[in-house]
Order: sequence, then C-alpha cells, then structure tokens
Amino acid sequence: MSEELLQQVQQLRQQLEVVEHRLAESFLQMVELLGVLLTAVEWFYEGSHARFVSRKAAEIAQRMGCSETEIVEIQLAGLLHDIGKVGCPETLLQKFPAEMNAEERRLYERHPEIGWYILSRHSGLQGVAELVLQHHERLDGSGFPNHLRGRQIRLGAAIIAVVDTFHNALYKRRRDRRFLHDVAPEPATVYQQRYLAALRHLEEKAGTLYDPLVVRTFVELMEEERQQLGMRLQRSVPVNQLRPGMVLAESYYTSYGLLIIAQGEPVTPGIVPTLVRFAELGEIPRKLRVWV
Repeated sequence: MSEELLQQVQQLRQQLEVVEHRLAESFLQMVELLGVLLTAVEWFYEGSHARFVSRKAAEIAQRMGCSETEIVEIQLAGLLHDIGKVGCPETLLQKFPAEMNAEERRLYERHPEIGWYILSRHSGLQGVAELVLQHHERLDGSGFPNHLRGRQIRLGAAIIAVVDTFHNALYKRRRDRRFLHDVAPEPATVYQQRYLAALRHLEEKAGTLYDPLVVRTFVELMEEERQQLGMRLQRSVPVNQLRPGMVLAESYYTSYGLLIIAQGEPVTPGIVPTLVRFAELGEIPRKLRVWV
C-alpha cells in the first residue's frame, strides 16, 4: 500500500471517529431531553422517580452479572420507563392504581405501549423500548399490557418493575408539590415503617409477581445502603462547599414547590453551581443538611 493511500485511510478513520463521537453526543442529548420531559409527570413524587429507578436498576443489573451493554440499556429504560405518561392529566398522575376509576385505569394501562411507540421510533432505542413496554408485566400474567408470564418477561423489565414498585410505595405523594412547603416533614419513624412495608411487599410477592432473584438483590442493596447511611453523621454544609460523595439528608424545594434536589441524592459536580444560584436567590438555605 502506497504512502499516499495510507494517509487517505488514516484521514478517513479520523473523520469516522469524529462522526461517531458526534452521533454519540446527539444520542445522549436526545435521551437527556426525554428525561427532562419526564419531570412533567413527577409532580407527585418525593424525589426524582425516573432517576431513582434508573440508578437502582443499573446497580441491580451490575450485581446480577449483566453485560455493560445490558446495564446501559436497563439504565436508559429505567430513566424513560414512564415517558408514555407525558400528556396524562394531573388528576390521573397523582393517584395510585387502586384509586382510579375504570376510565382512568384504562388510560393508565396504555402508558407502556405509548412509551414503546415513542422510543421505538429511534433505531438505537429498540431494546430500551421493549423494556419500557414490559415494565408492568408480572410473573403470574396479571400485569399489562400483554399479560406476559415468567421467562417471557425480559430481565431488565423485571428489574425495573421491582424498583418502580418500591419507589411508588415509598415516595409517591397524593399532594401537589406546589403546596409541600406548607407541610411538615414526615417523621423518621413513619418513613421507616413505609420503607419496611415496601420491602415486605416485594418479598411476599417474590415468585408470584416479581422475579425472586431480582427482589433478593434489591433488598440486599437497599439494606446495605441503609446501614451505611445509618453509620454516617449529618451536618450542615454551605452550598459552595458541597463535595461529590456527600448525600442529601433532606429534600429542598423552591418557594413555589419545585423540587431542586431530593433526599438521598448524591452530590455531583454539575449540581453544585445550580444549588449555589438558588441559594443566592433565597430559594433554598445557604447551608444544606448532608450525610458525610
């Protein structure tokens, strides 16, 4: 091969790397945009439901030995599992399924299919779309929309189902966040009771509704995390001195009830400037309570 041809091949490789990098950036920006849209359906949660499900589902997948590709797919599906709820009325979003009338229940049970339809339009999200479609299926066939059973349900969907159920039981609220600044914080004993009840439900229904191995892995993960936090101390830290690795001990909202950062969320470098700005505007305290 001539030197000139070698140079042309090298240039083509460099151009291809640039194109691949731009495509990857575009893909991640698109996923981030969809994640932002999901904030519209999270008014009735204490903390970000999508981020919690995404993070914990990925941790479970890693512990269960899934491949890197599978973990990323599960993480994305966890983040976007409720994308089909965008556009649903607030009167529906604030309810638990048992509180819905027949028409509301019909609309609610369409959201996995709507989510699948939205995500499957993108060739790079086919696998994610399938997990979103199946995240309300249950082992005994009592789930929806297709009443799948047992091994018909993909592992990633079974993982998301467990984390989704837990977070709904523990963090979904019946009141609009716009009024939460008038509500006293929930006592720690009540939170602990709800936490234990949520885990007990998963354990009791393991093998019937939920994958037993997924439930066992999730319970172990949550109990390890609880013990680790229990051995740490709380203190107030100025927002401009927050460091990665700190974990928020309280949730913080704007004066009009918009959640800025949730209890239990780890501090990341990207969130610190945002918190500093909100503190300067007087929307949150200048010192935040963290586990250290």
